[in-house]
Amino acid sequence: MPDRTPEVDDAAFVSAFVERWVAGSLDVTPLTEAGRRQVEASLAALHEGLGRRWHGNVVWARSPQELRRALERAPALMRRPYLASRTERLARLTRIGTGLSQGTIVLGYAVIATMITFLPSYYIGSLINSLGGRPLGPGGLVTVVAIASGLAGLFSALVLSRAALNSARQVFAPIGDDLDQRLRPFLARGRTGLLDIGDPVRRAVAGLWDERLLEGAWTEGTPVRGFHRDGVLHDRGAVGAAHQAAQLEAGHSDTDPRARAVLAGLVGVRRALVWVPYAWLTVVLEPPVQIHTEKAGDGVRLHRDDGPALVWADGQAEFCLHGVRIPAALAAREPTVRELHTERNSEVRRVLIEREGWEHYVTRAGLHLVSSSPDPGNPGRDLRLYRTPPRVFDSDRLLLMTNGSPDRTGTLRHYAELVPGTLDDPVEAAAWQYGVPAEVYRELARRT
Repeated sequence: MPDRTPEVDDAAFVSAFVERWVAGSLDVTPLTEAGRRQVEASLAALHEGLGRRWHGNVVWARSPQELRRALERAPALMRRPYLASRTERLARLTRIGTGLSQGTIVLGYAVIATMITFLPSYYIGSLINSLGGRPLGPGGLVTVVAIASGLAGLFSALVLSRAALNSARQVFAPIGDDLDQRLRPFLARGRTGLLDIGDPVRRAVAGLWDERLLEGAWTEGTPVRGFHRDGVLHDRGAVGAAHQAAQLEAGHSDTDPRARAVLAGLVGVRRALVWVPYAWLTVVLEPPVQIHTEKAGDGVRLHRDDGPALVWADGQAEFCLHGVRIPAALAAREPTVRELHTERNSEVRRVLIEREGWEHYVTRAGLHLVSSSPDPGNPGRDLRLYRTPPRVFDSDRLLLMTNGSPDRTGTLRHYAELVPGTLDDPVEAAAWQYGVPAEVYRELARRT
């Protein structure tokens, strides 16, 4: 037993808590049936604590591919759970009654629009009758009035029908934004005067899960908003319940039972990876079965040189180099120069070149050497300035440099930086990298 209650502003407590929270972010323990029931119970507590009815309908997905397919089918899936608590006969009567009421409203407004249009169209017809060279006659006047009134009624019916259909679709639209707004007051509780544990957690896990898990996911024209275990997918600054969970552990949490229920729900649902809420259905993505990461500053990011960084339960695999997702087709082989130059994503192109080595790439691509010079800041090494291929990089000058010290394998590696196309002197280009004039760079480098 500890001698005292831990303090949220205690550096040792903060460090230990963040370490445990990040370990939970990386947890890929397969969910058992009991684990799924725990997640569902946490979702129920969370919904009820936020004042939303819990429907009890959960669809589980084993990979992002399955998740997107489930989201595409969500409106159709919901129409059954939406009526699940009613008998089939009552459900049929409810659908008929709803359709009749909506149709009556649309028809009524169409008739009103027709009546409102009658008098203006009558006077317009009379004016045409009196001013025209050839009188319309009673039949022509009636035709003008009928056409104008009919078009007004038809237009009104079309507009109202479309509004009614859009209103009906909203019943089956995602409610992530609504839950997000309801959550924010709870996530902001108790921050005053206390160290924000959410900040180190945010820095640690920001490179793991983001909106790409729901990339391209739409439901009847509505972008899908969901939550992942460390926050909200469309808000990379959110970190879920980390700060509040730390306060609870340290004995400083709000004693409001509703707030505790919401917090317990957020912490419990972390066993899953992503959950996308609807009013009558929730789609849940299970965590991957493998995850490979590397340290990057204060945090971790997805990375693996010799295989997929993420492997999902259904076999889907994702390849990542230093936090950048790369195409599976290029993961196990060296890309051709053409493939590198036609790659639209500059980050993907960069990590693929870095994997093979900048000097190797420069040789294979046949880049034109503009100029070379000894590096005054790295004695015995050269600075080389190259012209880049047209329409490939953001600049037409690339400076190739050598690390000042070997890496962990004892190898001196080359790295490259894009520099302004107006520079032809590699020393000036290196100085530009440091943000100092070339003369200053030379003098400072000589003294070091």
